Amino acid sequence: MAFPVSAEVLRFVDNTGAHLEGVVVFQTSAEVETSLERDAHIMDQVQRQFLPNLLLIAAGDSVSFPNSDSIRHHVYSFSTARSFDIELYGNSETPTLDFPDAGLVVVGCNIHDDMIGYIVVSANGEFLQSNIDGELELPSDFAKDGWYVWHPWMATAGYAPVALADISSAHPHRFEVQAPAARAQSDLESRFRRRLQRGN
Repeated sequence: MAFPVSAEVLRFVDNTGAHLEGVVVFQTSAEVETSLERDAHIMDQVQRQFLPNLLLIAAGDSVSFPNSDSIRHHVYSFSTARSFDIELYGNSETPTLDFPDAGLVVVGCNIHDDMIGYIVVSANGEFLQSNIDGELELPSDFAKDGWYVWHPWMATAGYAPVALADISSAHPHRFEVQAPAARAQSDLESRFRRRLQRGN
């Protein structure tokens, strides 16, 4: 992909040196206009997973958490940007929360530890993301102050977002992260799936 000569191009790789697609750049310190119309988003729960497992929203937006599973979930977050606790509920309820502050919100289920979702809240509602080649273009007049860089694999490795001002375009920025292992199906889930396939 060709970028304008005036643009600054950042390149991201994982711990193996492979291109890291989906790196998110978001703003945390911009002033938010209170008159702006707010958007509503949905993070569903399907087959014991958050769907989508990554939401990019603006400060002031709301997120609904329907439960499309046949089992109940207990959705929560301890994140500084937005902490909450939605106790056990089924598919007859759709809790909705507002997200007034910018930052990263990690969402979990208190019943199912492998359910992890991410909500990235940008103060001004703007985002940049790296492409399949791990590249991300910054306009020539882009001010880096208040912008942060994050990738979902960083949360798995226990890393916080990194200030964009600390990242140089002189060489690829390497994150010590790797793709998380695929979720292993429990013995109970396997037996239940086999019963469904047999029609019992």
